[in-house]
Amino acid sequence: MKKTVLSLMLLSIVSIGFAQEEKEAIELKGVTVSPLNLEYENTVVDANMPPSVQNLERKAARFDITELDIYNGQFEAYEVFFEQNNGSIIATYDSEGKILQSYERFKDITLPVAVREHIYKSHPGWKIHKDIYIVSYYDDKDVSKVAKVQLVKDGLKRNLKLDVNEVYQLAQN
Repeated sequence: MKKTVLSLMLLSIVSIGFAQEEKEAIELKGVTVSPLNLEYENTVVDANMPPSVQNLERKAARFDITELDIYNGQFEAYEVFFEQNNGSIIATYDSEGKILQSYERFKDITLPVAVREHIYKSHPGWKIHKDIYIVSYYDDKDVSKVAKVQLVKDGLKRNLKLDVNEVYQLAQN
C-alpha cells in the first residue's frame, strides 16, 4: 500500500513539473514609453502635503499629452486643466509633453506640521479658519509655494501670506 501511495505522489509531482511550459518572450509593437516630467514632480510634489494634493500633482506629471485626440504635434504648447474637489492645476505642456509651467491652487487642506507650528508660535491663541495653497512652477526657475491663511480669534480675523519654502528653512534651523 505504501508503494502505491508513494508511486501516485511521485507520478503527480512529475506530471506537474512537465505541465509547466516555457514561454518565449513576447515583443510588443506600437508601444511607446514616454518619460515622466520628473523635474516637475521632484520640484513640486511635497511629501508633507496631504495625499490629495500630491496625487493631483503626480497625475499632472505623468499625463501624456500625445494621447489626446487633439494632439497633432503642430502646436507649441498645450494647456491642460486638472481638477478635484479641493483644488486644481493648470499645466502647460510643450509639443513633446514636457511641463513648461503650472499654476496650482488648493483650498482648505491640512497644511504641513511645520507651517502650522510656525503660525501657532507667531500668532498664539489664533486658529486657522481658511487656507489656500498656491504653487507656481516655471521650467528652469525656482518654484513658488505660498500658503494664504485666514486666522480667527475672539471674532477677529487676520490674513497671512507665508512662503512655505522659507517656513521649512526656519523649521530646520
